[in-house]
Amino acid sequence: MGTAESSGVSAKEVLRNDFVVVRYAEADSLLLIDWNRQIEPEERQAAFLWCIQFSVDEQVKNWLINDEEIFIITSEEREWVSHTFTRLAAEAGIRKVAVFVPEDFYSGLQTLTDFTQDAQEIYRQFGVTEHEVFTDYSMALIWLRSSTEV
Repeated sequence: MGTAESSGVSAKEVLRNDFVVVRYAEADSLLLIDWNRQIEPEERQAAFLWCIQFSVDEQVKNWLINDEEIFIITSEEREWVSHTFTRLAAEAGIRKVAVFVPEDFYSGLQTLTDFTQDAQEIYRQFGVTEHEVFTDYSMALIWLRSSTEV
C-alpha cells in the first residue's frame, strides 16, 4: 500500500469519515487524500469541496489523491472534476495535484486517458494548477515537493 505513513510523510489528520481520510503535511503544504472505499459522486464532491476550503484557509498548495480504492469514476464525476473542480482548485491557488493509482490498476487508467488529458488542458487554461497521475506513491511525493518556480 502506498500511503503517507509508509513514505515517511509527517502529517496530521484533519478529516475522517466513512469514505475518506484527509491529512495535512504542513511542512510540504500538502493535503493527502485517501479514499477508504469506492465512493459515490456526491462523496467526491463533498470531500473535494471540504479540501478546497481547508486549502484556502491554510494556504495549502499541493494535493496527493490516493485512488487505490477507486475502481470506477462515473461520467458525472469526470464532468464535475474536469470543469467545476479544476476552476475551484485554480481559484484556491492549488499548484499541484498528483493522483496515485496502483500499477496493477494502471490498465484501467488507460481508459481514463482522455479524462486526464482534458483535466490537464483545463488546468493549463487557468494557468495555475499542474496535474499528474502516478503509479508510484514515492514519485508522486517527489514531484509534489519539487519546485515549480523558475
